[in-house]
Amino acid sequence: MLNRVMGLVCCLALLVPVGCDKSKPTTSAKKVIGVIPKGLTHIHWRSVKAGAEKAAKEEGVEVKWDGPPKESDLNTQIRIIGDMRNRGVDALVIAPLSKTALSEYLADAKKKMPVIVFDSGSDFKDYDAYVATDNFKGGQLCGQAMLKLIGDEKGIELAMIKYGAESESTLLREAGFLSEIKKNPNIVLYDNQYAGDDVAKGHDLMSRMLVAHPGINAVFSSNESTTVGAMNALEEVKKLGKIKFVGFDRSPELVAALDKGQIQALVIQDPIKMGYLSVKAAAAALRGEKPTREQPIPATLVTPENKNDPAIAELLRPQVE
Repeated sequence: MLNRVMGLVCCLALLVPVGCDKSKPTTSAKKVIGVIPKGLTHIHWRSVKAGAEKAAKEEGVEVKWDGPPKESDLNTQIRIIGDMRNRGVDALVIAPLSKTALSEYLADAKKKMPVIVFDSGSDFKDYDAYVATDNFKGGQLCGQAMLKLIGDEKGIELAMIKYGAESESTLLREAGFLSEIKKNPNIVLYDNQYAGDDVAKGHDLMSRMLVAHPGINAVFSSNESTTVGAMNALEEVKKLGKIKFVGFDRSPELVAALDKGQIQALVIQDPIKMGYLSVKAAAAALRGEKPTREQPIPATLVTPENKNDPAIAELLRPQVE
């Protein structure tokens, strides 16, 4: 009889669910922050990723990084927003490819999670934080640098290699540049076309403008791809270094051109800081805090005179490539 009772007790013990002792704390999985850049190819975005991952490590969260292969692929960015939302990320950090086309998708995401917008603004304004370069002031720095290069010189024909009509960041840079350039009414300006999202398109636009206006002797370009593309086109016709050239953004080839005097000034961003602050803001929102809503990051003018200053040299050559 005793053996039967003991056997029954053992069987009942086996039926008790494992983990039913609620006095023991349970560990929760890491929060996941989806980070969607405009594209994956430019060095700018790789730098953003480095900053985002640094913040994620500090905050004890996970970053899920995904973006379109090219900055022209709006449909892919829309699909990725849906994928992130449906797969259960806890917060969304996005650089919108279009200032008008993404509002409904971001509003839908905001119903479920915090949304941080970075790099470039959009018509969606219900974000928890907006982290971006002060692009208008960055454009003004470019304009001021160009006016300094021109000085009292007459007969200036200036080509502006613009990026895209739906990119708020570059539109602001171009507007800031024009606000300064108009102070010299003698400049002839050619600025009626957009180059698009890659180096080849920037090259093609610069080449066409040089054919149409052979007197061009000054150039401004408003992002990494337009600046590299314009530089390549000028080098092809042996005008690189012979005309006034101010660009926006940085890459190893642009830094090399600045070192050689082929580009007289670059205005650069701090994309590592941008990615870092964006993920920090998302993590704060997930904790129920209110991150600072507007977080502008100053742009930096780099010239041959200041390019070796330690703080500027670090921005020019970040250790992320």
